Amino acid sequence: MSVKYRIAFSFVLLIILSCSQKHQFPEKKSGKVALNNVVLNSSFISENKKATGDSVHLNDFGKELKELMQHKQWFDEQNTNFDLDKLESLWDNQQSEITNFNFESVSNWIEITGFLFEITGNAKYAEEQEKTAYQNSSSFSDRENKEIENQMIPFIFTKNVDHIHVNLFTNATLKYNHTLKGAVEITQETNYPESGKIQIKFKMENKRYIELYIRIPEWAEGATVTEKGVKYVTHPGEYCQISRKWGEGDRVEIIFPTERMPEYLKTAN
Repeated sequence: MSVKYRIAFSFVLLIILSCSQKHQFPEKKSGKVALNNVVLNSSFISENKKATGDSVHLNDFGKELKELMQHKQWFDEQNTNFDLDKLESLWDNQQSEITNFNFESVSNWIEITGFLFEITGNAKYAEEQEKTAYQNSSSFSDRENKEIENQMIPFIFTKNVDHIHVNLFTNATLKYNHTLKGAVEITQETNYPESGKIQIKFKMENKRYIELYIRIPEWAEGATVTEKGVKYVTHPGEYCQISRKWGEGDRVEIIFPTERMPEYLKTAN
C-alpha cells in the first residue's frame, strides 16, 4: 500500500473511531447549573415535609447503586466500558423495586438519575428526582433534607447554551449570561405542590432568543401552558417547548390539573 493510501486509510479510520466514541459518550443534552447560579426563594423540601420520627424500614441498595455509579464514573473517564443502554436498563430494573431508601442511597439515586437526565433529556428522570425527594423526606432529619435539597437545586433549571429546561417546580430564579451577552433572570413563582399553578417571569437587559422547555408531569393530563394569550400543546411526560425572543416582563402561565396528583405530592402540601 502506497504512503498516500495509508494516510487516507488512517484518516478514514480516525473519523470512524471518532464517530463511534461520540455515539458511546453522547454530549449532555441539558446540564445542571452551578449552585450559585440559582437562587432558591423558598425551601421546597425541608419545610414542606418534616421528619415524623416514626420508625420506618429503610433499604440500602448499595450493591445496585454502586453498579449504576460505576457507569457514571466510566462516562466521566471516557472509559469504553460505559454503555448507556445498559445503564438505562439497570436504572429501569432498580426503579421498579424502590420502596424506601436510606439517606446515602437517596443521595446516590438522585445523582445517577440527574446524570441520566443530563445525557438523555428524558423527562422521566426529572420526574423521578422529584418523586424520590418528596417520597423519602419524611424519613430524614431537617439537616439531611437540606442536603438533598442542595443536591437538587442545580436541576431545578438545566441549560445547554440558551436552551433552558424547567424540571422541578418551586420558587427559584436562574441567573446567567446569554451567549449574545446580557444578564438573564428566569424566575418561577408558585406554591406547588399545594396547587398546580406556576408562573415563569423573565428579566433581562435586552431581548434575547431562548428556547424554553417546561416539563409536563406524567399525571398532569390537560395541563395548560399559556404565553401572551397563546396556548401551547402539552403532552404528559414530555416537555412543552416555547422558542422566541424574550424581553423584560414576559411571562408564561402554567396550570397543572391536580385531580390526578400523586399521593407523595399531596402529603407534601
